[in-house]
Formats: sequence, C-alpha cells, structure tokens
Amino acid sequence: MSRSAEVTLSFAGEDRQFRLPIGRLRALQEKVDCGPMELLSRFAGGTWRVDDLRETIHQGLIGGGMDAREAAGLLKTDFDDLPLQQFVPLCQGIVMACVVGAPDEDLGEPKGEEAPMSPSPDPSSASATSTEPEPQSA
Repeated sequence: MSRSAEVTLSFAGEDRQFRLPIGRLRALQEKVDCGPMELLSRFAGGTWRVDDLRETIHQGLIGGGMDAREAAGLLKTDFDDLPLQQFVPLCQGIVMACVVGAPDEDLGEPKGEEAPMSPSPDPSSASATSTEPEPQSA
C-alpha cells in the first residue's frame, strides 16, 4: 500500500498541506547538512538552526503542492523576522510525517473482527486445565 506522508498543519493562519517526498527530502538534507533523524534530534534538543526550520517549511510546502514562488513569499511574510521557537513543533510534524507517516494515515494494517475469547480451553485439547472446575450445587 502506498502512503503519501502528507500532513495538514497550520501555518500563516491557515491549514496547509506539507509533504517531503524523496526529492524534497534530499533538497532539505542538502540545505541543512543532515538527515531527517538528525534534524528531528536538533528540533527536540533545541540545537536547531534557522535554516533547519525555514527549509523544512519551504520544502514541505512545495512538496505539499504549493508553487515554489508562493511558498517563498509566504515564508518572507510569515516566517522571516518572527520569533523562531514557535515554528519548531510545525517542523517536527512535517519531518515526522515523512519519517513515520502522518498521524491520521491508514497504515495498511488489516481490520477485522477480534476472535471471541473462549472462557476455557478447547475440550479436545491435550493441555491440562489450570484450575479445577467448581462443584455444582444440588
């Protein structure tokens, strides 16, 4: 089953589509000089750099379907010159969707009915019962 790893997150006052397909992920890696797991570690450890955040958002928007010029303009108005810490959770969500899938994605696990629980072992089983049955009262 194919998974898109696309995630919808709020940025610049609207819910937007973010996705890091392989080409966008490679561009991000080149810009920030590390892979996705190291990038997540930087976000979690507070050792991120400005371009870790900016490029994650930029590449994620383009991968999510936004025109590159529109994405660059949005970053100029809604990222540049703003306090940066607020963008860390957004960037973590974008990269996590790429690495493990979006939280609401169907992971392709089969869905079916659970087998009914049997109160006792199968009578034809060769296994001994662990407790003796209670005597029936008269």
